[in-house]
Amino acid sequence: MLENIFEGKLGDTVDMDAVKRKTDKPVTNMEFRMKKFAVFIIFAMILISSPALGEDAVPRAWGPANVISGPAGMGFPVGKLAAVLNYKYAETDGIRHHGDELNDDVKLTKNVYVAKLRYGIAPGLDIRSATPMYDVDVDYKSSVPKDDYTQNWIGDTTLVLHKVVMNQARGNFINMAFDIGATFPTANVDSESNDFIGNDAWGGFAGVGFTYFLGSNRFDQEFNYAFFTEGAHDYTKPNRFRSNTTWAYAFNNYFDIGVESNLEWNNESEKNGVGQNDSKLEWYAGPKMAFKYRPWGVNVATLVTFPVKRWYEGTSPSDEYTVQVKIAKLFNF
Repeated sequence: MLENIFEGKLGDTVDMDAVKRKTDKPVTNMEFRMKKFAVFIIFAMILISSPALGEDAVPRAWGPANVISGPAGMGFPVGKLAAVLNYKYAETDGIRHHGDELNDDVKLTKNVYVAKLRYGIAPGLDIRSATPMYDVDVDYKSSVPKDDYTQNWIGDTTLVLHKVVMNQARGNFINMAFDIGATFPTANVDSESNDFIGNDAWGGFAGVGFTYFLGSNRFDQEFNYAFFTEGAHDYTKPNRFRSNTTWAYAFNNYFDIGVESNLEWNNESEKNGVGQNDSKLEWYAGPKMAFKYRPWGVNVATLVTFPVKRWYEGTSPSDEYTVQVKIAKLFNF
């Protein structure tokens, strides 16, 4: 998901021993979680407290809030840096197969933090990065003879070049941009790590985005595709297609409302070159709000999503809902 945790594998759960890393030091896990949260809060306070120079000439709705969404068709000012923090909370509602729930023997509670940077290199060209941190609690029903446990990871880092080719403000019908990027292995890999999060594999990324303004309305649409090489443990992560759609309406310079949709398809992963029959399709959508304070160059958005369509070739846990927060700060250089 950036993204989805325990991709299909937990479903062979309900035997999860293959991906389970039971913690013998719950205090260490708690300390790790509190440190991540403290970093998130401190970074957020720094972002909000540091003033930015100037503000946008034309008030308009802010872009997508979803942790996996990019800037769609919009460019970025040359010489400016955006620091972004995304947080996503999710709870699963059982193990599913195809479109049906098989059981609720296990529940996953997910906390995902993503640190992002975006910098304007030249007119119509910018670069952005994203590095996720995952914190997942696995809780079994009392009738299941397994121990609860917690897993923590830092995921792989993605770098993306974003090139604007059409600009509505300069007379084009729409804003349009292309993305090309790569995923770099920054996750810690060992015998107990989760291969879907990171397994020393490299990846490629390509996409196209569109943004259209109509009065106070903003419409964003992104399509992107990612693929990965074989990494450690003879595992190859699934290729992935995403379609991100957003509508937002700016009431004024300070407040937006909107709706966001994310459709994601993963083909099957491979182990030792053999397909694992774990392809899936997930479609989530829901409302959002955004708060903007241009004198400081700070925007904050919240988003809640619910499943519209879910289909799993194998067995897999599935998010019942997600709650997301995005904080962005613009710096001038």
